[in-house]
Amino acid sequence: MNKQRIAHLNSTACYLKKDNKVLMIKFSKKWGQVYAPPGGKFERGESPLDCILREYYEETGLTLINPKLQGISYWHDNYEGIIFIFVAEKFEGQIKESEEGKLEWIEIENLERINQFEQNEKFTPYLFKNAVFEGKFNLDDKCKVQEYVIRDI
Repeated sequence: MNKQRIAHLNSTACYLKKDNKVLMIKFSKKWGQVYAPPGGKFERGESPLDCILREYYEETGLTLINPKLQGISYWHDNYEGIIFIFVAEKFEGQIKESEEGKLEWIEIENLERINQFEQNEKFTPYLFKNAVFEGKFNLDDKCKVQEYVIRDI
C-alpha cells in the first residue's frame, strides 16, 4: 500500500472577546463583504501560537495575551488545510486600521447572524467553551460547505 503524504496549507484565526463582543474584520476587497476573525497563514519556522501572535498584531495593532487553542478546523477543496482557532480575552495596545478591511466589535449573540465564511458559521457555537473541537469540512471551489462534522476532542 502506497501512502501519499499531504502538505497542508496552515493558518490561524483568533476570536478576541471583550465586553461580550468579538473583534472581527469585515473584508472590503479580498473576499467580498464577509466577516472573519483576524489571523492568517504561517511563515517559515512558526508554530501555531507564533503565527497567531504575529498575524493578530499585524492586522489589528493588538498584542494578544495568553490566547487559548479552541479548535482545529481541517478543510479540503482542491487543496487541504488546517486552521488553528484560538480565543482570547486579554490584550495590550490600541486598535489600528487594518489593510484587510474594517475592524468591528460584534456582539457574541450576533455572530451567527452576520455574513461569515460558511465554515466559520458552523463552528461559531463551539467558541468560548471548555472543550477543544475539531471540524472536518469538504468545500466546493467557492468555499461553500458540502459536508462537515464537528466534534469535541
